[in-house]
Amino acid sequence: MFDGYFAVISYHDALFFILAILGVFLLLLIAFGFGVWLSKQKDSVSPYTGLPLRFARDLHFETKEKIVRYLYHLHQYDNRIFEFSQASFCRETGRIFPYSVTWFGTIDLDWTFLKKRYPGSYVSWGSLSPIQQQAISDKHTSLEGFQTEISSPNPSPRAVAKEYAFCKPGPLCVDLETYVLLGWKEVPGTDMEVLIVQKPIVPYAIKVLEDQDTPPL
Repeated sequence: MFDGYFAVISYHDALFFILAILGVFLLLLIAFGFGVWLSKQKDSVSPYTGLPLRFARDLHFETKEKIVRYLYHLHQYDNRIFEFSQASFCRETGRIFPYSVTWFGTIDLDWTFLKKRYPGSYVSWGSLSPIQQQAISDKHTSLEGFQTEISSPNPSPRAVAKEYAFCKPGPLCVDLETYVLLGWKEVPGTDMEVLIVQKPIVPYAIKVLEDQDTPPL
């Protein structure tokens, strides 16, 4: 005859145990549903080509090193070094988009990347008259490295046609209120491009572009 001890389980203990099991099951169900939803999400495409973007973490080590060195030697806070694990790039144009990889490991990018890069109301360089272009150039030390020869006449950066979108380096935009330039520059020794912010060296209290009648981005 077995003379052992049997634990007495109260009603509340049993209820708590059942609710705990149901809670775990519910969490697993939610996690499964979220995983299915996440697997169906498509990564963003390049704003310039409409083709899929790639993860910048997959770039060759030597290419990454040259990009880091290029940004480091600029010594500019607005053009600081970024994490490749959080960036994507367009294989066709070589343009890199920092902070475009989400916490879930997907690529999320749209045309707001310009304003996220540096706040402003940007228009295409090619939409400005020669007088306006010269007025802006006079407020900068140099425009070397920016695309000033071939630029879209459409003021909206997102309306850039393919013949301008594929040019190297990529399009140059300007904020008519602050004269800040936002444009692509090629990284020496690579096929890659980075989006560079360049502020004017002359204070922009005097308006010189009041005759510009183009809608900003």
